[in-house]
This record gives sequence, structure tokens and C-alpha cells, in this order.
Amino acid sequence: MTVLVAYASALGSTREIAQHVASRMALALGEVECRSVEEVKSVSGYGAVVVGSAIHNQAWLPPAVLFFTHHGPELAKRPVWAFSVGMSEALPKPFRKRGAALQQKRLERAQFQEVPLRGHKVFSGVYEAGQMPAPLRVLFRVTGGRFGDLRDWGAVDAWTDQLTAQLAKPASPTSPSNVTAKFRQD
Repeated sequence: MTVLVAYASALGSTREIAQHVASRMALALGEVECRSVEEVKSVSGYGAVVVGSAIHNQAWLPPAVLFFTHHGPELAKRPVWAFSVGMSEALPKPFRKRGAALQQKRLERAQFQEVPLRGHKVFSGVYEAGQMPAPLRVLFRVTGGRFGDLRDWGAVDAWTDQLTAQLAKPASPTSPSNVTAKFRQD
């Protein structure tokens, strides 16, 4: 089975998470392709799909939304997982967990109605001070906000391992134990 990991990334953080997910899945599942949602013409050749998008203004990027709209009927015929990359870990500490939970619920209500998901996870990305106007940057810092690479690779790995386990089939006794995994990035 070939798995597609598709992504919409604004500044590269989501793309890097998608590539990491794809390479980790390839170790267990074999052929996994990692592509921008804008490059995907059809999902009919894939056994499962993982789609990720950066979050801007509490919503997925337009190319990711268009991907779900355009490929919805085909996506509904296969297992689909989604991940979103936002800034919940950048928020002041008292708001981080609650912010992530609210963001996840809001996205699931707004973005994923057309395609039944097997799961959805919100990860934090990279949030640089230059992405915010100077007056807001000062206020953000004073209230406990953080900048930097806030990706939790352990959480990404744990989530990837969960969905990989759901897709993995037990090896037959006659299958070779030394299988070379392929990871294609086009």
C-alpha cells in the first residue's frame, strides 16, 4: 500500500513535519510519498492519506482546504488522518493546553466535515519574533509568549507511530524479514 503525506506550508515548518512523518512511516510501511497539496492531482492511487496544514487565522491554509474540497469524495473512500501546525506552545503558559484543545475542536468543526478522519492532531511549529509587529511582539513576550522552534518531535513520532500501527498489517511467516523501506519525495 502506498501512503500519501500531503501538506500545505507557509514558512516550511509544516513541510518539515510532513517529511518527518513520511520518512518515519516508510520505515514500517514501505512506500510513502510526501508532496505539497498543490502537487497532488489525484488520491485514487493511495491506500491511505495523511494531510497537514499550517494554521493561519484559526484556519487551514487555502490550498489545504481546496485539497479537501477537490479530493473529498476520493478521500472518503480511504483512511485519512490530519495534522495542523499552529502556535499553541507559543502562547503564555496558562493558555497553552486550553488553546491547543480549543484550536483542535474549532478546526475539526470547520475543516473536516466532508471527509471522515481517523484522527487529527495539532502540533506547534516554528514561531519567529519577526512574524509579529513590534508592539504586539513586546506585549506577547511580557505576557509569557514564546518564540522559536516549538515543535515537539517526540509527540510527532508518537502520533505517527499510532497511525502507522493502524495501517500496518502483520507480516506473514513467509515474508522476508529484511524489507527495504522506500521514501519518495517528489
